[in-house]
Amino acid sequence: MGDKIIILKIGGSSITNKALEETLDTEALKWFAKLISTCIDESIRSHSSSIDRSSRSECKPKFIIVHGAGSFGHHSAKRYGLRCGKSVFLDESVSVDEKSSNGTLDGVQFQYQMEGLSKTRHSVQKLNSAIVNSLLNHGVNAVGLSPGMSISSLRAHGATKRRGEECATDNSIAGMKLLCQSIHESLEAGLLPVIHGDACLLYDGKRAGILGGDTLVEGIATLWDESTAATNETGDRLGRSAISQVIFITDVAGVFTSDPKSDRNAKLIRHLSVNSTTGELSIVDTKDNMNMNTSSASSLNVSGSSHAHDVTGGLKAKLGAAVAIVQSGIDVIITQCLSESTEAFIAGTWKSVWDLDSGTLISPSRT
Repeated sequence: MGDKIIILKIGGSSITNKALEETLDTEALKWFAKLISTCIDESIRSHSSSIDRSSRSECKPKFIIVHGAGSFGHHSAKRYGLRCGKSVFLDESVSVDEKSSNGTLDGVQFQYQMEGLSKTRHSVQKLNSAIVNSLLNHGVNAVGLSPGMSISSLRAHGATKRRGEECATDNSIAGMKLLCQSIHESLEAGLLPVIHGDACLLYDGKRAGILGGDTLVEGIATLWDESTAATNETGDRLGRSAISQVIFITDVAGVFTSDPKSDRNAKLIRHLSVNSTTGELSIVDTKDNMNMNTSSASSLNVSGSSHAHDVTGGLKAKLGAAVAIVQSGIDVIITQCLSESTEAFIAGTWKSVWDLDSGTLISPSRT
């Protein structure tokens, strides 16, 4: 039997001050690093870790950490018009085909795009370095992985063909599988991979866009098995590591009926179920799993937090990724940074979401 692996996506707004460019929330980052150090598998801890060795014999999961950009990256991405899956030009009224006679960007436009890509990547890599450094200081053998320009076929926005976008090519799926293999190798070597949402090229290789952290999480979770499964000499699959759960750590307590930061009447939704065939979401509003209010992920009127500088799609992107992940058989949790509920989710000490003060569980429907 393989290792138990949990994907943790920590939102940039949870560990940075998103209103102030390149500003860390140091207390939140320390809390996160300390929490990981106490919950992680023994093989990932450093030899000099000060964690009580009496807890080291316990069977604990391995983690894959994916983080957003927060105030590291979003500001420069917006400044240069880089968004999830698309880019904005100096003059947005002119189409791509009008940029030059051969349908490509002219020299000025191309330089502007690449300037935005390089500055956005440089900014988010600073945050990646800060997270890795904090984990190292807490006795975790963390290593930063920068996906965007490291894997040639990995492109902005697309990881799977789930939504039927024209840009979701076989090459993009191959790129995500290569990323999964790189992450798997890190885990096997006793390292904790820390991956960041990134600025990278679009599918034409001539423009820049954003490969968001939520898209990365979706791709890793849904393509992990076929990317990393080991086989014997006859081609039969052997025991392998498996993604057991995905946890999104945000700056709000879960999924709400409306934005809790602007609507005091917003209600926390504790449990959402997903129809594995249609992808429809239902609100499960009792401990007895009574389904109500069936809707698609794109139309369900629920909210989380929103920020003026967010270029990655916010909660809508998170829910869309969650639906795809749940359809592949993996439960998803959306929870709040610095909360006791999040500590219980990550430590695995919770039994029912209804017993906790906050958090939203998204799981396959029983019907």
